[in-house]
Amino acid sequence: MSITLEKAELQNMLEQASRNGAMQAFNDLAVYHLTDAAKMLGISYNTLQKRILEGKIKPVDGRITGAEITRYLKLK
Repeated sequence: MSITLEKAELQNMLEQASRNGAMQAFNDLAVYHLTDAAKMLGISYNTLQKRILEGKIKPVDGRITGAEITRYLKLK
């Protein structure tokens, strides 16, 4: 099976893919305060503190990275 694309359509697809990749990179590098991270994870601040103490979530300088949020959500 083969798919034929117009050059402009392929260009648009490639541009969208690069934007998506860039956004994911920015999201991974972003750091969040614990209260914001807890909201993003859908857990309470106290539960987040417990997960940190259990070693299930790893903070960096008292904050949580977007990559860590993504990693934790994939484990659930």
